[in-house]
Amino acid sequence: MTPLLRLDPDEQGNAHLQALVRRLHPHDIAPFVEKLTKLPLRPRFHAYRELLIGVHLRNLGFDVRYELEVDDQTPDWCVTNESGRPTEIVDVLTLHQRNGKEAEIGRALRNEGLWSGWITVPPDHIYRKLNDKAGQYSRLSERFDAPYVLAVYGEFTASIAPSEIEHVLFARHGGWFSDNAGIAGLIYCRATSRPFEFEFTHYANPHAAHPSSLLCAAAAHGEA
Repeated sequence: MTPLLRLDPDEQGNAHLQALVRRLHPHDIAPFVEKLTKLPLRPRFHAYRELLIGVHLRNLGFDVRYELEVDDQTPDWCVTNESGRPTEIVDVLTLHQRNGKEAEIGRALRNEGLWSGWITVPPDHIYRKLNDKAGQYSRLSERFDAPYVLAVYGEFTASIAPSEIEHVLFARHGGWFSDNAGIAGLIYCRATSRPFEFEFTHYANPHAAHPSSLLCAAAAHGEA
């Protein structure tokens, strides 16, 4: 096996990243190596979250490809058929804390080394963030009749339980899903209390114009 460049100065972090990258399609390894070694810190973290989602989808049995260009657009992940036509589109969104609260947390961590306040995110903030992302690849999804799935990562400063995501999707303002039939479903990813371990919760949209094979596979695997 060809050795990869070092991806993190920490031994455990490097081993973790190397194992993830090796799960990718061979053509997708180089873009991630470049991003994880050359990008500034914040966009590098986003690339890492894209990597987590991609590996999760591959673990479900789908040969997803990274940033394939389709009609001059590059969704984070695509499932394609033999002709290269997209059959499912997945795009990654990070749920950040609100700007003011994030700055407040940052100051406390710098000055005192800890934060003892409440760090959850209001449901309407989540609702708006989902709205902002929903339209990005909606036309591409419609053109190819390809289900469009949002993969959402909750930052540690935005302490959001899966039940809060579920409330927004199915109950808040009548349920976000009910107004967004163009979204096939949502995958929610967040870190557990164990290093380099993550939980994935899956929500299929009962109103979806195009149901997601990815989410059906997750259900078949017995995952939430």
